[in-house]
Amino acid sequence: MQHFKFIPLSMLIGSSLLLTACGGSDSKSNTTKVSFAVADAPVDDAEKVVIAVDAIELVKEGQDNILLDVKDGDLEYAQVDLKQFQGGDSKIILDETELEPGQYKNLILHVLDESVGDNYSYVKELDGDEISMKQPSQKLKLGGFEVSSQGVQRFTIHFDLRTALVQNQNGQRYNLKPHGVTIIDNETVASLSGMVDPNLFTCIGDENEGNFVYLYPGHSLPVLVDNYDASTVQTDLPEGAVSPASSTAVVINGNDYSYAFGFIPEGDYTVAFTCSGLNDDEALYDGLIIPNPTMQMYEVMLSDDVDTVQNFEEILP
Repeated sequence: MQHFKFIPLSMLIGSSLLLTACGGSDSKSNTTKVSFAVADAPVDDAEKVVIAVDAIELVKEGQDNILLDVKDGDLEYAQVDLKQFQGGDSKIILDETELEPGQYKNLILHVLDESVGDNYSYVKELDGDEISMKQPSQKLKLGGFEVSSQGVQRFTIHFDLRTALVQNQNGQRYNLKPHGVTIIDNETVASLSGMVDPNLFTCIGDENEGNFVYLYPGHSLPVLVDNYDASTVQTDLPEGAVSPASSTAVVINGNDYSYAFGFIPEGDYTVAFTCSGLNDDEALYDGLIIPNPTMQMYEVMLSDDVDTVQNFEEILP
């Protein structure tokens, strides 16, 4: 097992992002510096996934909503290709703004999309086509988080695009959903990565397309299933089904076959490989076989600031 300390991205990347806070107190005697970044769990069927954010809105009980303007240099917004920030990398969009400690009920990303103009938020597909990405009401509501009173807190807004990004039925637009987007405190995150033996690519079809690794919360899990949206009605979902916290395609680099998950909250997890993950519909239970081959699953314990390695190797009789 390898160990390393996460280094704040602001020490690695010179950021020109500026911010302005509206609706908060002028007094900083009881505030904490907070930074927000964005990152992505890899999506396998797009060259770029670009999101434009012009504000972060925070909802706190008993006070007016706080609006934090996001700017990048001369731009009045930040435009980020999420595909460039995967496997533990992230991009700061607000750096060290002052916030009062306490529980915040909601974080809302204000997204610029086709309703305000072209080329703000879009998906560039593998064939080169660029298709607009729509956010209903231009607001992505992500839920609550807590700000402590100690030091600088760094949060990452983590997009699992396999579940958050949905193409509409006619293929003319992508929609971005809050399902699959989480707010993670960088002080309590870990990472998981490893190599995958190509002898496990046993499914019929293109051996390089259906190979995925799924990550599930907990140990001793009864039934592992593919991605689905729990807010919609599912049919034929088996009893005791556990849905994945995230999933990612196996990445091919020459003769190396690997996977990586970044920004995972510490805890117990089960990681499983399947060669049949290509047609996993992010909204519906598809009945995929996980793990496939049968024995390719492991229980791991992930700890703060630790890069855990778990390889998948062929089990010989």
